[in-house]
Amino acid sequence: MNYKAIIFDVDGTLINKFDGKISNMVIKAVKKAKKKIHISIATGRPRHAVEKIIKDLDLDGLAILCDGAQIINLRTNEVLFQQEIEKEDFLKTLKIIKKFNCEYCILDDNRDISYKEKYTYKTPLSVFSFNLSDKLADNLIKELSILSNISIYKIHKWGDQEKAGVVVSHIKATKQHAILEYSKLLGINTHEIIGVGDSYNDFPMFMACGLRIAMGNAINELKEIADYIAPSVDEDGVVKVIEKFIL
Repeated sequence: MNYKAIIFDVDGTLINKFDGKISNMVIKAVKKAKKKIHISIATGRPRHAVEKIIKDLDLDGLAILCDGAQIINLRTNEVLFQQEIEKEDFLKTLKIIKKFNCEYCILDDNRDISYKEKYTYKTPLSVFSFNLSDKLADNLIKELSILSNISIYKIHKWGDQEKAGVVVSHIKATKQHAILEYSKLLGINTHEIIGVGDSYNDFPMFMACGLRIAMGNAINELKEIADYIAPSVDEDGVVKVIEKFIL
């Protein structure tokens, strides 16, 4: 298959958990691959939290941010796609989270806004509740599920399965929806795209991509639906992916 784009998740895929950096081997491999294929990232991080990654990898194409709520052109900084939470759903989400007495922050106006700050609704892309037990996270998700127009998923703090978080965004703000928009923007078919990830928020990406690659450190559920399992992030698995499928 002649693939035309590859999309990498960031944390746990490009970035290892020991020092939070991208290895030199991965950087070199990505720069080689960039000469042959569109290279992009799809991450839950907002723009301000990926600046160093973009610089290290010399990325200048499209990036999927905020778990699919936003696509930006890295060269021009233009927002090409954005899906914020509708105001009614957003206010209901905050009401439920506050009832659980959870810590949370809001990604709005491309800023992470602390729950302690005075807040005025602008363009909220997601709400992140954190430092939860698994049971509390599951109960929060259950109650939030009454809202039919939002997307919800649970994450664990990297390296600490005791701490969970819950991310809420618009139902169409997923990596799957963003990749459909991404393919239109590039004028390619989704089956020509490789998706590489490791966690729960990468399930939607796998639903949209033609080749689904799970890292060796990925959750078992993601590995079960992957077409190929790469070495772990700590073994520079992305290098193996690029060598096998692109170079």
